[in-house]
Amino acid sequence: MGSKAAFSADMKPDDASPLTLDTAQDFLRERSARIEVDPMTNSVFALAQTYFHDMETGKASVADLSRFSAELHLTLIEERAERFRLQHSGGDPALAWSGVQTALESLAGKGFDAFRAAVEQPTGGIVFTAHPTFALSRDLREAFAAHVMRPNKTSRAGLLKHIREDSRPWNAAINLQGEHDEVQTALVNAASAQATYARLVLDVARKAFPDTWTSLRPFLPTLASWVGYDLDGRTDIHWSQSLTFRLQEKAVQLARYSDRLDAIPGSNKIAALARLTQRLRLAASEAESQAELFAVDLTDPENLVRAANTLTAHSKRMIYNADEITAVIDKVIPDAEAGLAAALIAFRAEVDSLQLGTARIHLRVNAAQVRSVINRDLGLETEDRELGRLALAELSQKARVSKPVQVNFADLFLEQSTARRQFMMCAQILKHIDSGSVIRFLIAESENPATVMGALYLARQYGVAEKLDISPLFETPEALETGGRFIERLLEEPEFLRYVEERGYLSIQLGFSDAGRFIGQVAADMAIERIHNLIARALAAKTTGVALLIFNTHGESMGRGAWPGSFEQRFDHALTPWTRGGARARHLQLMHEVSFQGGDGFLHFATPALAGTTYAAWCTHALSEPADTSTDPFYTRTDLVWDFYRALRAWHERLFVNPDYGRLFGNFAAGLLAKAGSRQRRRTGGPTGPRALRAILHNATLQQLGIPVNTAAGIGSSLQRENDRLVQLINASPRMRGLILLALKARIVTSLPTLRAYASVFDASVWIAHARLADPDRAPAYRAVYYGLRDDETSVSINRIANLLSIDLGKFDRLLARLDDAPSAEERHQGRLNLHALHALRLALMMRAFVLVGQLPRISERHDIDARGLLQMVTQLRIREAVDLLGTIFPQAQDAETPFSEITEPGSEARSGASYGYARINKTIIGPLEDIDRALHGISLAITHAYGAFG
Repeated sequence: MGSKAAFSADMKPDDASPLTLDTAQDFLRERSARIEVDPMTNSVFALAQTYFHDMETGKASVADLSRFSAELHLTLIEERAERFRLQHSGGDPALAWSGVQTALESLAGKGFDAFRAAVEQPTGGIVFTAHPTFALSRDLREAFAAHVMRPNKTSRAGLLKHIREDSRPWNAAINLQGEHDEVQTALVNAASAQATYARLVLDVARKAFPDTWTSLRPFLPTLASWVGYDLDGRTDIHWSQSLTFRLQEKAVQLARYSDRLDAIPGSNKIAALARLTQRLRLAASEAESQAELFAVDLTDPENLVRAANTLTAHSKRMIYNADEITAVIDKVIPDAEAGLAAALIAFRAEVDSLQLGTARIHLRVNAAQVRSVINRDLGLETEDRELGRLALAELSQKARVSKPVQVNFADLFLEQSTARRQFMMCAQILKHIDSGSVIRFLIAESENPATVMGALYLARQYGVAEKLDISPLFETPEALETGGRFIERLLEEPEFLRYVEERGYLSIQLGFSDAGRFIGQVAADMAIERIHNLIARALAAKTTGVALLIFNTHGESMGRGAWPGSFEQRFDHALTPWTRGGARARHLQLMHEVSFQGGDGFLHFATPALAGTTYAAWCTHALSEPADTSTDPFYTRTDLVWDFYRALRAWHERLFVNPDYGRLFGNFAAGLLAKAGSRQRRRTGGPTGPRALRAILHNATLQQLGIPVNTAAGIGSSLQRENDRLVQLINASPRMRGLILLALKARIVTSLPTLRAYASVFDASVWIAHARLADPDRAPAYRAVYYGLRDDETSVSINRIANLLSIDLGKFDRLLARLDDAPSAEERHQGRLNLHALHALRLALMMRAFVLVGQLPRISERHDIDARGLLQMVTQLRIREAVDLLGTIFPQAQDAETPFSEITEPGSEARSGASYGYARINKTIIGPLEDIDRALHGISLAITHAYGAFG
């Protein structure tokens, strides 16, 4: 066996493996304490070496490490549940709704006109987005939600049960249909919360205004979804699938309306309502039948003709405008008794909000898809230096004189342009499915005003402009710099201004997560606040009576723009009190939308109670007055603030193009990530390196390496000559302190010893040292790993990045030491111990996997791969792939008597004792590799809890 000196010089033969939380933490503390005498000490790698040694010498098994990792997973998910519970009013919906009631009662105290203005004014709402954030299985997420709301031994046991399950099949099976099913579940709970708010508004109004309350038409903060409608970065969503989803959603919602109306006491005694209930049931059945026709293969023209003709015939059973529902209710309300009237007004508000779907829909395309139509079909060039000035003017003229063209499903079938297809689909939805609904048309990566004008031209061409909110998404560094001028330039075009005035508001979208990937999260947050205000100023200067709708889209982690504290802090972080106050001073109405993304975001709506606390928090924020920011020096010390921003942004931009940083996202790092969504991980064509990796996967990789640097780093290196003034600003400014606290939250879960430990695992010199000290029977496997890694640049690149970060984070730590109430370095280190133990377990399992493959015998050339190639697969953590391949190369032994026992011809007498297979290799190499892959998958999921989300 290998010498103990090769692994852990301090381990005694009778030492127990540190496979409990207490022993692992003690080990890490003891090793960390040595750093003063040995600056090269790495407690994480030392623990990993210990675990590896114990597996190599038989003191511990893969199963032992897997059991301990499950215990650590449980600890981390319970800590996440506690933070989640605090966000959700301690799991008490009544407490959350009491805040809404207090706000409504305060408004009522100002009189009926003030109350009406507040509750009828559109304020924005919530958007459910998908993308790859479904890392945790649905069973585990449901157990998490149960534990949040009622933590006890049973809920804890439920968590542990699902943690121990092999969830790899769940992740492998993730698809768009499953994501759509999940968002529909979240929307059911969100709609229930929406109804609660409507009832609460009416309850307060009835008490405060007994003579006038029935005239109210409350606005309910909206629910929207782009799941199944977002084509940015994907080609796997066929237009027929989006239409099928929309028809299914219509059928479900009409059935719900029927049930809701039928459940209102006294409604069945009023003939008009009874007829409406029956009509809703028939319309739901009709929509369901139409959805079934569109769900078949529509590349077959016969299927398309059948589906299209059925939908466009507009049978008498169909409802395709929500006004058909609300018109009946409008007539009943004036003569209804008070209880029935209140219930009907609340129900009508729900219909007004949701129309004929479970949510409003957001279609999303990429600017390049719109640009290709402009360039190809219209012969216009949109890339000139004056932000497309010539193209913009010509497109404005075309939009002004454009006459709508008729389209049918054959046109949709034959169209090859993605952008045109989406506009055609809008036209068909509005004509034949839901003619009263507003559709958001999001244009990702908008950097050119001509692109938006081109979209308006197409909207006019297909007759959908009056129901389509064209919304540019600002997320790239260029867009964040020029977005204000972008909108100013658009508003100078009379045709675009007319469009905005007709709609009643200008729609824009800000991408926190992509911006944070490119220039760092703190710098991105500052840039987004700036662009909010530049656009608000431009709009207020150009017209009056037009609102600004801002959709701030982000994920759930601190590295994607989601504040890790309370909902109030989160909403204020996305749309700051200064922005809200500035808009109010300009007499500009703001409508605000925020996203809840994927499996992690849908957790906030996983149960009716959680949905209630989330929606109540949103309503409280929407009804509240923005805090006074007039004394915040962040907004007066602009010289210092923007010097800080520019220095921070420049640091992150240099990091982003650093070749060593790019190597962090290749080779083995991709293997640390679980499949978590149906969208492709990387962008196809165009950019390479980190820019090709989507923001979620970029951040998830950083999390898995223990370095969420896009949030934690760069601050220490900014304004070194102004440290005293910067400290004063942070301590005095709520806004600046909030930004630094965001970075501090990320710093607490940033670990350079972890990053360096990964470098050590891929350091060929570590493996040759093991080989030199190992027993002869073990040394060849270690040498095989050495040969496999000796030309690999991973270790060098990781250490270079670790060195760069060490300098920067050291400066940040010194800055933090001077701030009021900042946690000490010792507290921060203590908070990382569980993560350190989890990484050490993973590193040890990786090393064990490398050695197992290093033990493989020579492989026949007929398999088109050799042992070195298999080792490369495993060092890239493509272990599942390697296991499958090894299973083919070295098949399991078969019972010699089966299935050949019926052959009558005499054969070898030795066959009964022969192994016609590779039992030893399967038992000692392939089986353990499979167990390691399963354990590594669980560890990847466990690590996400420290960051509050996958990516």
